[in-house]
Amino acid sequence: MGGCFSDVKGGQQAVGGTRRGPMGGVGGGGGGGNNGGHNDAVDNFFRVRGQPAPVSQIELSLSASKLRDRDVMSKSDPMAVVYLRKRDGMLGELGRTEVILNSLDPSWIEKISLAYHFETVQHLVFHVYDVDTKYHNVPVKVC
Repeated sequence: MGGCFSDVKGGQQAVGGTRRGPMGGVGGGGGGGNNGGHNDAVDNFFRVRGQPAPVSQIELSLSASKLRDRDVMSKSDPMAVVYLRKRDGMLGELGRTEVILNSLDPSWIEKISLAYHFETVQHLVFHVYDVDTKYHNVPVKVC
């Protein structure tokens, strides 16, 4: 998990503690020059024929195992946030799970909805944060 599992900067970002762009995305992500797997040829193929591009709505169910314990007096309180890397390399948040108290092997109930575009690579980024719930107003699940 490295630096993704944090209760300082990363945790603040996960619970809305950083400034968001006009489209709701957060800054960062690097990957300059990456167009997010967008395929103009596929778009043009369907547009010329007057057909919508093939898209399906899917739901992601998330779980993790053997997370590092980042709390001193108890186990970590993990929350997952899923981002989609946009064409300009920026990350746009797709959704986030609830916080599960004192768990290193969470299985989140909250599902993340995503429009799956066929024939297009969609780069998803998953961050797991240790959220100290006494400092943030976030939904909590007790295992």
